[in-house]
Amino acid sequence: MPEEKIIVIKEIGEILFKKSKRFKRLSVRIAPNKGVWVNVPFTISYKEAIHFSLQNKEWIKKNQIRAKAKESNQSIFSPEIEFKTRFHKLQLCPADVNNYSAKLSDGNLQVTYPLGCTIENKELQSFIQNSIIETLRREANYYLPKRIKQLAETCGFNYQSLTIKNTKSRWGSCSHDNKINLNLHLMRLPHELCDMVILHELCHTIVKNHSKDFYHLLEQHCSELKRKRKAIKNYSTTIY
Repeated sequence: MPEEKIIVIKEIGEILFKKSKRFKRLSVRIAPNKGVWVNVPFTISYKEAIHFSLQNKEWIKKNQIRAKAKESNQSIFSPEIEFKTRFHKLQLCPADVNNYSAKLSDGNLQVTYPLGCTIENKELQSFIQNSIIETLRREANYYLPKRIKQLAETCGFNYQSLTIKNTKSRWGSCSHDNKINLNLHLMRLPHELCDMVILHELCHTIVKNHSKDFYHLLEQHCSELKRKRKAIKNYSTTIY
């Protein structure tokens, strides 16, 4: 039965440890928009896997920089590109001002910047990204607690707690004691895919693995599962 655990390691950050019988040896992987993960054979403990990560710390840090560089080249937010969250649309507004500012108003995330500033400016792009993340966080804190409660009550699931995070590796997770984590980037998904992720984690309160029993349970509560699982691959857990 496969297992996954996220551990924060000093100087490296968040690492996803994936434990499975199909892994024959310890290996570390890094990819843009996916972060760092370690494939761990079932016969090796998490303590050994963490030690392995520390042994490869310099290699990881070097390749994290490369991955970040690739991420930063992927998207430039500009007035010509439409970007929406569940409740807001990004609106970029050059104006006779000296500083960057952002505000939420009438369904818009309005980012204002100085007239002389080019849209490609790295500081401006960073400000836009951070403004979007904060908007997603507010939306997620407003919407997701209510939605997971609705789905749990409708489908007969029980969970201990909900935490909303900005993670790069997964849309959600469920601990052994039924504490659920959801990614704030769910607020960029279509309604049906957001619900699929929530139901996926709620099903883990009953079945703790990704066996046939798990997917049979999920199919009972989530129609057209095959199509939706394919569709979600077109989305990333980052905005970069």
